[in-house]
Amino acid sequence: MRLFTQLIRPLLGLAASATLLSLATPALADGFHYQIQAATKLVSNSAGQLNAVDMVWTYDPELAAILLEDEDLSEANKAATLKQRANDILVDLSKLGYFSQLTVDGQALSFSEVQDYTMVLNPDQSMSLSFHVPLKAPVIVAGKKVSLSLADPDGVATLFYKNPSDASLDEHLAKTCSTPSLSKITNSMPNDHKVDVPTAQTECK
Repeated sequence: MRLFTQLIRPLLGLAASATLLSLATPALADGFHYQIQAATKLVSNSAGQLNAVDMVWTYDPELAAILLEDEDLSEANKAATLKQRANDILVDLSKLGYFSQLTVDGQALSFSEVQDYTMVLNPDQSMSLSFHVPLKAPVIVAGKKVSLSLADPDGVATLFYKNPSDASLDEHLAKTCSTPSLSKITNSMPNDHKVDVPTAQTECK
C-alpha cells in the first residue's frame, strides 16, 4: 500500500514515508511510467442523449501488485479491500477529469463524480477497475461528432485500447452513430518522454 502511494502519485498524491521515498526516488528520477489498458462505452439515456461513459481500466499484474501491496486479500476481506482501493483511485481521478476529454462537435463536456464502480482481481493477477462516469448534463448528439480522448495530464500513465472493439457504443447509440474509429497523437513530455493519446471518434446521424 505505501509503495503504491508513491508510485501512483498522479492518482492519489498521498505522502510516502521517508524510507519509501528513498526506495522509489531512483525509479521516479529515471521516469516511472505505467500503462493502463482501457475499454470505453458511450452511454445514452432513454431520450437518446449522451449522458455517460462506461470505462474499464486494466492494470497489469506488476502494477496491480504495487497497488495492492500489504493489503488484506484474504477471502473474507478481498472484496472490501478492492472496493476501498477503487474508491481511493477514483477520488483523485475526479480532480483530473478521469484522464478523459469528451467533446461533442469540439465542445468539451464536464463529468460528475463517479458513484458506480467495481474492482476485481483477475485470474492472471491483473486488476480491472470498472466505473460509470456520468455527464453533468445530457447532450443531444444527433448530427454531431463525438470524440473521447484518454490522457494523464502528468504523462506518467499511458492509456491504450488493445482492440478497436474496446471503444464501443450502447445499443441505442449504435443504431444512430458510426462505429467508433481510433486514432492517436503523440505528445512530448519532460525528460524526453513521449505519451500516446488515444482518441475514439464517432459521427451520429
